[in-house]
Amino acid sequence: MLKNTPKTQVITNQNHIFNVKSADRLLTSLSAPQTQSVVSVAVKNKTADKGGSLSLKKPANADITSLVYSGKLSESAKAQLKSLILLNKKCNFRGDIAIPPFSFIENVVNVFKNKTDIPLEMPLIIGINYVAAELLKLNVNINFKEQYIKPDIWTILLARSGDGKTYTHNIFEKAIKLENIFDSGVQSAAKFIESVSENNHSIFFKDEIGQLLKALKNQSYMEEEKEYLLKIYDNKTIMRKTKDYEITVDDPALIILGMNAYDSFLTNVSSEDIVDGFAARFNYIIAKQDDSRPPLSVPLYPTGTLIKTVKNSWKKLKFPKDNTAYTLNKKAEKAFIDSFKNYANLENNNIPSAFLRRTLYKSLKYALIYHIILGKSKINEIDGEDVGWAMRLIFMHIEDIKELLEEYGFSKLENTVQKIESLKKKFKESGKVLKVRDIVSNIREIRTVNEARNILDIIE
Repeated sequence: MLKNTPKTQVITNQNHIFNVKSADRLLTSLSAPQTQSVVSVAVKNKTADKGGSLSLKKPANADITSLVYSGKLSESAKAQLKSLILLNKKCNFRGDIAIPPFSFIENVVNVFKNKTDIPLEMPLIIGINYVAAELLKLNVNINFKEQYIKPDIWTILLARSGDGKTYTHNIFEKAIKLENIFDSGVQSAAKFIESVSENNHSIFFKDEIGQLLKALKNQSYMEEEKEYLLKIYDNKTIMRKTKDYEITVDDPALIILGMNAYDSFLTNVSSEDIVDGFAARFNYIIAKQDDSRPPLSVPLYPTGTLIKTVKNSWKKLKFPKDNTAYTLNKKAEKAFIDSFKNYANLENNNIPSAFLRRTLYKSLKYALIYHIILGKSKINEIDGEDVGWAMRLIFMHIEDIKELLEEYGFSKLENTVQKIESLKKKFKESGKVLKVRDIVSNIREIRTVNEARNILDIIE
């Protein structure tokens, strides 16, 4: 089952206010939008890093509640506290951390927030994908040490059935009228490569994408299409040759935006697919209702207003010329490296390292997208600010894949692995070698020698 969005906490950073999860979470490597430096937000009494990183460690003699009880606060202090309390009540969308102020994304998210009860992850993710699509159509990329990074993101948006996935996408489709968007159903490899050749550098939009992923895994006639998709993911030439014709697609690139009802996705896609299969190449976002906008709280959605706001906000975006190649400056490179290390070193992240590495690398694709959202299309360098915003969105993807894996019982597996590692350490300290039968004898979750051998295969 989907979980409600956790209560949030407001942390101020310079002139911007960010909404983050409750203080038992670790939000790392967020780049301060005005200073372009990387900011580590640490919790659980972590001390501040050198260089001015924020800390939530409670300072001495700073109990605000006691100050309020004492009646010693000035009128201006009371007004400020009242504003912060009200702001905390209103800013309860976890995605606020990834939305630059006064941007296209903020405008479209706000109109959905104020006029509908649709989960706000939907306009956030669809909006970002549409910006990416325009950049891909213009063949805009990042030239990073002679490696060209395209904005060809692959995303799966999960939500409860009836939460407005299709409706939200239709709003964007009608407002923006992208030329480079297509939807091919489950079809033969021949038809698929024809669709790609006609729609290269486009969005491949797929509703109920779980069914496609299931077919790619289980149906033999889909093997060839799966091979094409894997090559497209790596931007490698795809080709199909028969007696009658030959199709070649050079420099293939697609943005894939898939949507699915949460429960049916769990039915169609296995944990193995998510961790190590074709589905591992996607970023995941789980759309969640927030407490201030419960389901059915808005009887009628103002479709015309939504379309108009999205359309007008889109018109204000400035895109670069065709074939623009941005570069990554030193601050951006440092921001990426620091953030990568911070995420990789998180304790108990419960995410396989290969999956985590793949996800973190996608932050460079998002950095290009945010560069445009931030109105910097004429600035040739991707900077630390762009990477900082990208990492905020990556944090959401990481949180949601953790939640998704928990649905598959990944936490249970992780606990068992930790028990084996502790037992192995104990045996080593005693000068003994841990054997399979020792695992069966000491860890009740493992009942047979076969089970012990299989789990050892993934940790040794």
